[in-house]
Amino acid sequence: MPKVVPEYKEKARRSIIESAAQVFAEKGYHKTKMDDIAEKLGVSKGAIYQYFKSKEQIFVEVIDFFMQFKKDEVMSIILSDNPMRIASAEFLEMKIDRALHTQSFGLDLFLEAARNESLRERMAEKYQKIYDEFIGHTEELKEKGVIKKDAEVGVVWRGIVALRDGLISSILLGVNVSDVIETWVKITNMLLKEVLVEVENK
Repeated sequence: MPKVVPEYKEKARRSIIESAAQVFAEKGYHKTKMDDIAEKLGVSKGAIYQYFKSKEQIFVEVIDFFMQFKKDEVMSIILSDNPMRIASAEFLEMKIDRALHTQSFGLDLFLEAARNESLRERMAEKYQKIYDEFIGHTEELKEKGVIKKDAEVGVVWRGIVALRDGLISSILLGVNVSDVIETWVKITNMLLKEVLVEVENK
């Protein structure tokens, strides 16, 4: 009989997702086997199948986990005393460091999504869910006077995400890091000034 995952339901799922994220980052999507995830977690493969039907399903949940983390990270900065920290060199350097440690996962994500329509559709659903949650939070911040009431937050959000992903990808292709950071700081400063009330009033 398979060893039962010690946590219950959501806690068990979260443990599997976090362990899988580490394995995907180390080995990449294609080289990772369910046995590897089970070994990382310290349970049998059968125990994982009680919660997830396939490696692809876990992969999608790992993507959702990272997206949620990034959204929460950005929201915590916006609500802090220094929301412009998003536009700092230090912020992007942190993102670059993470990307370099998980580049196998990131490359597999793009490659697999490009050729797997089912995965691409599920990723799009996850992205839309995170986007809707973010916009919901920003509507509250408009009422609190943190964000300008007429700000096109969705446009700025998509712009910053696209800029981040594009610049980090360019580093993996060999573009000078200093040039990338300078570009990030200048463009994100301009974008954030379009939406943040505090920046406008300074």
